[in-house]
Amino acid sequence: MLGQGFKEFGTELVLHGQLRHPNLVNLIGCCTDEHEMILVYEFIVGGSLDRHLLHQDQHGPLPWKRRLQICIGVARGLHYLHTGVKHTIIYRDVKLKNILLGENWEAKLADFGLCKKGPPSLSKALIRIDSVVKGTVGYLDPAYLRTSQLTDKTDVYCLGVVLFEVLCARRSVDMESEREQSMAIWAPTCVEDGTINQIIDPYLIGKIAPECFKIYVDIATSCLREDNLARPAIGEVEVGLEHALELQDYADTAMRKDGVDSGSGQKFNIPISLLN
Repeated sequence: MLGQGFKEFGTELVLHGQLRHPNLVNLIGCCTDEHEMILVYEFIVGGSLDRHLLHQDQHGPLPWKRRLQICIGVARGLHYLHTGVKHTIIYRDVKLKNILLGENWEAKLADFGLCKKGPPSLSKALIRIDSVVKGTVGYLDPAYLRTSQLTDKTDVYCLGVVLFEVLCARRSVDMESEREQSMAIWAPTCVEDGTINQIIDPYLIGKIAPECFKIYVDIATSCLREDNLARPAIGEVEVGLEHALELQDYADTAMRKDGVDSGSGQKFNIPISLLN
């Protein structure tokens, strides 16, 4: 946290000091020394999702169900911020680097410097807050960019980008591509064209149950709708991802009963018709 602006430092200190949730990193304390500002957090042993997904370490590629469980944890953390505290808190910077993994692979959101407090969370209307546009390239909500109005659906959009990154093991913006492909545009286009199978992580081929795959892709695509009113609420995303995990568990159990080793490679085939 060294060198972070005083405004962001104060925002994170005040907001985060009030938050307690299993899917948020706990703030332990803070100190200032002349121009140095330091926030002290609990140590998260697993590091960032970015490291595990894009810079594979000794653990190797993340299994599909673990990826699903991580995404569910992120959705639960955001759901708490949106509805579980007195005033809605919009996180505004959901991205792989801000998702840390605990000892048991549980997801924890970190870095609350860009958070914005909104009206009482009991309000069921779309929350709008006038704000200078801030965030990370590749995750920025086009509705937020266009209007400078921050909404709870901005976090939903960012999570949609993360969901496709998790599925494809690719960055939100591919800087090595000649066209600098944006995942937020590229992945939904591939879904519409029926070519999403061509860009998912090769490690996952044959390991995702078709029913689970369809629900997961439908959720990710709906999160990235340009019209923020057409996006699901974060609670709907959470429930949808939990259902996808249930379907994967059910399919894996059925495979084992049929004598198929759950650790084998090719298991499931995903018909293109599922994506149409």
